[in-house]
Amino acid sequence: MDYAKNYERCCLENTSAFQRLFIGALTRKAKSIGQDSHRIWSLKYLIDNYFQGKSGLRIMDCGAWNGWFLSYQSPAIKERIALDFDSHFAQELRDKDIGFILADMEKGAIPVETGTLDLVSMTSTLEHLSCPEHIASEIGRVLKPGGIVFITVPDIMKYKFHFWDDVTHKRPFNKSSLRFLFETHGMETLELSPYNHNLFIAGNLFPPAIHRRMTRFRANALMYVGRKPLDADGAP
Repeated sequence: MDYAKNYERCCLENTSAFQRLFIGALTRKAKSIGQDSHRIWSLKYLIDNYFQGKSGLRIMDCGAWNGWFLSYQSPAIKERIALDFDSHFAQELRDKDIGFILADMEKGAIPVETGTLDLVSMTSTLEHLSCPEHIASEIGRVLKPGGIVFITVPDIMKYKFHFWDDVTHKRPFNKSSLRFLFETHGMETLELSPYNHNLFIAGNLFPPAIHRRMTRFRANALMYVGRKPLDADGAP
C-alpha cells in the first residue's frame, strides 16, 4: 500500500471556501514572522510554550508523511527529523533541510540514540499502530530528561464505531487510556484535552484565551503533552 502517496487523495476532505479563507489569513500571518506556510502553528505552539529560552533543539515527528508538522523554522531548532515507514516524501523533505529516517516503529527500536531528542511528536499516528506500549517505551527512551512528547489521536468516545471507517486504524483511545499509556511509561502529563485540529490552527489568529476555547469546540480528537522527568535515566 502506497500510503503516503495516496493518503491525501483518499483520506483528506476537500477544503471549503471558509477554510481557504482561514488558510489565507494564517499564511499571511506566517509570512509576517518570516515563515513560509500556514502549517507552522502546531510546532510553534510547542516551542513557544515549552521551550522558551532554549536552543539547539532536536525534534522528531513520527509518521511524518509530507513533513507539515516540521514546517516551522526557528533559531532555537538545531535539527528537524521526519520518521516514516514510507519514503515517498523523503527527497522533498531533505530538500527542505529536514532529515528523513525510514523505519517501521512497530518493528524494533526507533533508530535514534537514547536521550538525544527534545521533542517527539505523533499526530494522528498512534491509533494506526498495534503496539502503543512499545511506542511509548521507545519515546521515553529517545527523549532527553525534560523532553516533551506531543500526541494527537481520535477520541473513541466521539468517533464511536466511525473510528473503524479508516481501515488502517488499529487502537482506539480515550482520555483515560492515553494518560495511562504515557504515565505508566514514565511521562508527566502536562496537557490532556479535547482537540479540534482545524480550530487549533485557526485559533492562532486570536488571543490565547480564545485559541484554547476554539481548540475544544466540537473536538473529536485528543491532545496529549507529556514531559520526561528531569531525573529520568532514559531506560526503557
